[in-house]
Amino acid sequence: MSKSIVLVAVCDVRGSTNIPMAIAFIKAGYNVIPINYRTIIQKHGMKFFDKLLIEEVKSRKPDLVLFSKCNGINSDLILECNKYSKTWLWNMDPIQTIQNCTEVVQHAKNATYSSCTGGGVAQWFVENGVKECYTIFDGLDYDIFKPINTEILYDVGFIGTKTKDRNELAEYVNANCYGSGYDKYVVNEDFTKVCCSHKFMLSINTYSNTPYYFSNRLLRYMGCGTCVLHYDPTETLKNIFKDKEELFFFKTKEELKNIINNTSLEKAGKVGLNGRNKVLNNFTWDHTIANILKVMMGDI
Repeated sequence: MSKSIVLVAVCDVRGSTNIPMAIAFIKAGYNVIPINYRTIIQKHGMKFFDKLLIEEVKSRKPDLVLFSKCNGINSDLILECNKYSKTWLWNMDPIQTIQNCTEVVQHAKNATYSSCTGGGVAQWFVENGVKECYTIFDGLDYDIFKPINTEILYDVGFIGTKTKDRNELAEYVNANCYGSGYDKYVVNEDFTKVCCSHKFMLSINTYSNTPYYFSNRLLRYMGCGTCVLHYDPTETLKNIFKDKEELFFFKTKEELKNIINNTSLEKAGKVGLNGRNKVLNNFTWDHTIANILKVMMGDI
């Protein structure tokens, strides 16, 4: 009998992490049925979405229904899906984002399994009543985010939504900036071109005070083989990545500038290559899906 996953997510928007997630499930031998909840709700309304999802799950009886955050939907839908399948709440966002859509915590309480892409976030879910929440990191789409043959033209680049703190650091080191709020928005291949044309990429989470949490953007930077400068005031990511060997961590703007001014192109290239190897060996979407399936199989 073929194995199947109903993926309640966003698989119809270019650049969404749910797309490589779906591909990795397919590579693992699963038939993936995408339910693009945001588009369906926007076009047909919530009642239509509710009915469609339950009918799909009831008729197909998949091995798993994975809800990718799914803010705004009724948590009781997960209880209904539990009658026909195991369920999983996948959260990729930081604590501050979930505090503005607390129904996601209820999703996690109702689901068979739940996970967050950061240890501090998973712990916060448990502190807020989720029985068990796994830490399973996002993955790298290595078919897109990879080294390409292009000349290094600039010192420092930054990709991400413009915020006050990010902008201040970027301006301090004269970084070229791309993303929402800046002149140019880049995804997929354009993202890769930006990374590969810079000696360094500046990595700053939207919120940086959560331990053991980092954005998927960090993996994309590292996948491109670019030397990454990551702001980690918690100093917890040193337990995941090797400082000065796989990337550079910094806590102050003075420390950041010192790294930039005293790191040769050769050293930056070596660190970038080490970082890419670390991600390829530990943090691809294949690894992410394998960890999800490992949890599922342990329950059988």
